[in-house]
Amino acid sequence: MDEKGQRSLGGKLALWAFYAFCFYFIWMMVRFFWVVSDIQAPPGAAADWSMATTSGQWLSALLGAGVLGAVGMLPGAIAWYTRPRED
Repeated sequence: MDEKGQRSLGGKLALWAFYAFCFYFIWMMVRFFWVVSDIQAPPGAAADWSMATTSGQWLSALLGAGVLGAVGMLPGAIAWYTRPRED
């Protein structure tokens, strides 16, 4: 029967750092929509891509998710690199 590989202490730390970043990412996106959804358009705001419009809020959320996703690739890559391997 094959034994499962065990992660080293550094590998476990990298995996938990990746998990923590994933929860941080979810929390930031929920917080963003919670805070930004309360923004009211000022009188006379006619710009289509203003932060006060729905399309501006979605654009900002997508750009923020893209930046956080790019940053999240680093702990994800470290956790993948430190995974247990067969000899």
